[in-house]
Amino acid sequence: MAIDVPNYRILGILGSGQGSTLYQAESIQTGDLYTIKHVKVQKPEDTRLVDQMKAEHECGSQLDHPALRKTFELRYIRRRLRIKAAMLFMEYVDGETLWSCRNKCSLTQILEILEQAADGLDAMHRAGYVHADIKPGNILVQSGRRAKLIDFGQSASINHAKPRVQGTPDYMAPEQAARQALDARTDVFGLGATLHRVLTGKPVATEMNRNVDMHSLGRVGMRIEDNLPPSLEELPAVIAKLIEDSCSPDRDQRPPTMRDFILRCKTARLVLAKRDETAKPAAEC
Repeated sequence: MAIDVPNYRILGILGSGQGSTLYQAESIQTGDLYTIKHVKVQKPEDTRLVDQMKAEHECGSQLDHPALRKTFELRYIRRRLRIKAAMLFMEYVDGETLWSCRNKCSLTQILEILEQAADGLDAMHRAGYVHADIKPGNILVQSGRRAKLIDFGQSASINHAKPRVQGTPDYMAPEQAARQALDARTDVFGLGATLHRVLTGKPVATEMNRNVDMHSLGRVGMRIEDNLPPSLEELPAVIAKLIEDSCSPDRDQRPPTMRDFILRCKTARLVLAKRDETAKPAAEC
């Protein structure tokens, strides 16, 4: 059942999960489109969902970058002074996840999309925040292959250690699993793990998924008749090296900043372009 929001028209449900529902809404006054995240507080543990919305709004409202989704307002619905629900008003993004569109993009295009996401993350880091939940589902691809990074619910102040383990196991850097201070290299790990998953269909080994059957995980969402994607060893060496360095358990071995990650992506694209040019048959005389 749709929610009732004064001065907004609810157009439909965009998705749901982890105790929240996303709605597409239209401002009655301006006609502008928004995404509204709605959570209900029905039991004590649901307060963590509100805490995540607070973190998302605190981070997103201070950022202004074309690759980062904006957040505009956080509203609480109270009953007898208790918070019974919360709504986060965000920029509406018309796009599909990087995971959904991975087979429509060339390797070079995927690198370009990740470069855009990394540029947004660089702005986030300079503003003092770490995203801490980079994964293919949190990178939306709009028309013209424009990237938009979403879901800042796990974000934290840079160099901050979280009191409990938070994140997505297949993309979680070791320092997240160990509840150590997070920094830009934490998000570098997430981008490297994202690139690995998108290109190979399988997750990298992390501290949180080592005891899981990696082969069964790799086939999630794949049809039996699909050709299996390449393994890491079968990828171009420049790409495999980028993934290995970005996903190093030792954060000192990863690209130290998003600018370095972007430079590595650009270098990889140049290498691929030169390889493709060399592979072209010679023109007939």
